[in-house]
Formats: sequence, structure tokens, C-alpha cells
Amino acid sequence: MEYTSRQIEIINAATELINQGGIQQLTTKALAEKMGFSEPAIYRHFKNKTDILSSVLNYFGMGLKTKMTELIQSEDKGIEKLKQIIDFQFEHFSNHPAIVMVIFAETSFQYEEKLSSAVHNILTNKKERVVSIIQQGQKDGSIRSDVNPNQLASIFMGSMRFTILQWRLNNYSNDLKKEGVLLWDTLEKLIS
Repeated sequence: MEYTSRQIEIINAATELINQGGIQQLTTKALAEKMGFSEPAIYRHFKNKTDILSSVLNYFGMGLKTKMTELIQSEDKGIEKLKQIIDFQFEHFSNHPAIVMVIFAETSFQYEEKLSSAVHNILTNKKERVVSIIQQGQKDGSIRSDVNPNQLASIFMGSMRFTILQWRLNNYSNDLKKEGVLLWDTLEKLIS
């Protein structure tokens, strides 16, 4: 989906509000105040709060999909591509912690099909690309080939998710990029 420049401004403002006080802080009234225009002006760009949250997720998902597609197409070895995923995501989350709040709120979205579907699509697309990168690495010899690529992708993504969740639950107090380096050091030993 393509977003207009105004929609991207609204998505970024919504992300900032979420960062300041969680998803509960995001209301169309608060968003309009932050943007400096009337609440009805928000509705010219988005139907409702769910539409805004869905767009925050989709916008993040598009950026992730683009980056991972670039990695798949690069000439780097599979193992180097996996490291780049961790570097990219941990850097991105360090700079945009509100995205973590939205993505990790998927249990709150279980009755909101549009949001639940957006999170599911992000995770499914990411896993497909990670599996593809692992298969490339198994083919080029940089990743061990005696492990199922789907299971290895689950371990890779699960360990990233747990590290990011710990960071969030610790109120972002530790250095996520440093945690990513430590995580990668361990994963590299396990998979190469």
C-alpha cells in the first residue's frame, strides 16, 4: 500500500504518541492536537484508530520487507545476511521503540481482525524471508545444513523476539544494539 506524505506524517505522530504513553495514549483527539489540526482532518486520511494502528503496522512491515528483499538479493553469504537482519531490526527498534509496543500488543488485537491480520502478515513474510536466507546460507556453506530451515528460522526469530520483549519490559533501559551483538555471537556459534 502506498501512503501519502500526510498519512506518513500521521503514522509518525501516532508512533510518537504510542511511545509516550502506550497504545491507550493514541486517540484521534490526541493525534489531531499533536498534528495541529482538527479531529475531522484525521478522518480524511484514516477511517478510525484501528485504521491508524493498522497503517503503523503495515508501514513498519513494508520497510522490513524491503530491507529483507534487499538482503536476499545481495551477494553476501547467508550467515552475513542473518547478522544484518539483527543489526537492522535492533537499530530500528532502538530508534522507534513505539513500534515494539504495537507489534507486541498482538494479544490485545485478537478480537480486532484487521490488526491481528497485519501482525500475522508481518511475521509470516519475515519468516518466509528468513527461511529463504537460511536456505541460501545452507547452500553456500555458511550455515549448517543438518538443521531444518523452518525450525532454524523459528529459533532465530524467537530469540530476537524474546530479546526485544525483555528490552521493552525493562522500560528500554538496556542497550538493545549491544544485546543484539551478544545474541548474534551466540546464534552464530549455533548455526555455523
